[in-house]
This record gives sequence, structure tokens and C-alpha cells, in this order.
Amino acid sequence: MPREKAISSSAAKPSEPEEPVESDEKVDFEEANDPEEAMEEEVEYEEVEEEEEVEEIEEEVEEVEEEEEVEVEEDEEEEEEEEEEVEEVEEDDAMQNHSSDETKVEDEDEKKKHAELLSIPPHGSEVYIGGIPHASDEDLKSLCERIGEVAEVRIMKGKDSSENKGFGFVTFRSVELASKAIEELNNTEFMGKKIKCSKSQAKHRLFIGNVPRSWGVEDLKKIVTEIGPGVTGVELVKDMKNTNNNRGFAFIDYYNHACAEYSRQKMMSPTFKLGENAPTVSWADPKNAESSAASQPEFQWWLSTLIEDQDGGELKIAAPAEGNTVTNLIGL
Repeated sequence: MPREKAISSSAAKPSEPEEPVESDEKVDFEEANDPEEAMEEEVEYEEVEEEEEVEEIEEEVEEVEEEEEVEVEEDEEEEEEEEEEVEEVEEDDAMQNHSSDETKVEDEDEKKKHAELLSIPPHGSEVYIGGIPHASDEDLKSLCERIGEVAEVRIMKGKDSSENKGFGFVTFRSVELASKAIEELNNTEFMGKKIKCSKSQAKHRLFIGNVPRSWGVEDLKKIVTEIGPGVTGVELVKDMKNTNNNRGFAFIDYYNHACAEYSRQKMMSPTFKLGENAPTVSWADPKNAESSAASQPEFQWWLSTLIEDQDGGELKIAAPAEGNTVTNLIGL
């Protein structure tokens, strides 16, 4: 059968092998498998790694050095600040020490001055002697030393001449000696002339106005004793209508005229205050002085602080008649 022959002939014929497709890329197996080149690549890779490690180490070293530099700079700045602080503290200490030294000197000077003022005999130790002839201080001192210890002699003289004015003052060591001198020397003769001897009117009492109304005696006493020595009494006049307040003025008694004058000068300074008030300071007349009320400093101060009338002008009050007191006049 012809169909079967065809099939058998086809099966008997062997198949031809397919030709391989050529590729543009050629793989060099010999190169890839070359051990020397592989080692070189590994060495190069290791060298790169080492270089990178070195670079990293160098960077770390640089960072550390920069940090150390920053720390050093910060330390230096801190040291400079500490040195500046130390210098400032030393300057402050020096200034404080200098100020403290000045304060100590001032305190020492004040103590010496206070001691000097208190060494002067007390109020009442001075006598007035009038009718003195042309005599010297030594002559008058010799006369008075017959009575007792004399602390000071002052014969008053004219401004433009050495001639005395015919009177003077003698300070004895005590009040008792002054009283004895008055008894024994008054109306006696001295160098051919009769002399008068009486108690001196040396002032030792201060008037202080514009005292804060809410202050008590201790408040005022604390201030005046800090200003000067020899305070022997503080009389703060109370408000009878409101006993919790004072009437705004007071009297201060001192050991002697010198202490009173020293404190008066201090309190008349513009910087001296009683709280926030600028006080009025003047000599007060003696308690038993026979003078009209109008001449009293407290009366004059009250007049200056009276309320204004309806027209806005000052309220005028006539001087009191003889015998009237400030209290009677104002009606308090």
C-alpha cells in the first residue's frame, strides 16, 4: 500500500539536530574562573574597606577633636566667667571693706564726739556773772575756783575790740557748785566792782514739730537718740480727743546745751526725716519761763497749721492776753 510506505519511510529517516542560536554576549569562562584575578579583586575590596574604615576613624577622630576643642573653649569661657565673677566679688568685697572702714571711722568719730559732748558738765552747771570790770578770763577763773572746780570761763567781748562787754559765763563741774557760786558770789565785790551772779539761761530743750500723728514716745525716742547723745527726756504731746494719736509736736530735753545744739544741727538737715515728714526744729523756751504764749514755738507752729477759713484765707488769731496759755487760747 503506498500510504503505509510513506509513513514508514518518514519514521525511518533520522531528525536533524537544531543549530544553536548565537548570542551577542560572550561569556569568558576562563576569565571568571581565573584565581589570581579573583584574589586581586578581594585585595582591592579589602583595601577599599580598609580605606573606608580609616576614613571613618579619621572622621571620628576629627569629631572627637572638635568636641574636645568645643569643650576646651567652653572650659576656657567658664574659667573666664569664674575669673570675672571672682574679680567682681573681690571688687565688691573691697568696696564693702572700704565702705565698712569708712563707716567704722565715722562711727569712731561719732563715738569720740559723743563722749566729748557728754564730758561737758550738765545743764544747770553754768552761771551768769555781770558787772565784770576790765578783767581777764584767768582773773575770773581765780575768783570762781574758790567755790570749786571750774570747767570753763567765757568773758564776752566786742567783735571789733578786745575789751569785754562787762559780763561772762562760768561753767562749774556740777550743778551743786553752780548753786553754791550763786549764793556766795552774788552782790560781792570783784576788783573794786560789785558783780551779779545768777543761773545761766543756756538752752537744753528742743521743740520738734510735724511729728507723725500715729507715733508713740518710743518711736520718737529711738530716732532722737540715734541722732545725738545726752537725751534725758522725750515729751510727746498727746491728742486729748484721740488718745491713740499725738498732736504733732514734742519736746526733747538734753544733758547739756552742747548735746542739744549738736542734735539741733543734725535734725535741721534737709535729709533728716521723721518717717516721711520733714520736721520743724527750734529751741524751746524753758518750762518755767515767764514769757507770753505767743513767743512759744509750739504756739507759733500751731498757728502755721490751723485750718483755713471759708474764704480760703488764713485763720487769724490775736496774740493772747497776759496770763493766757496756749491750751487756754486754742481751747484744747
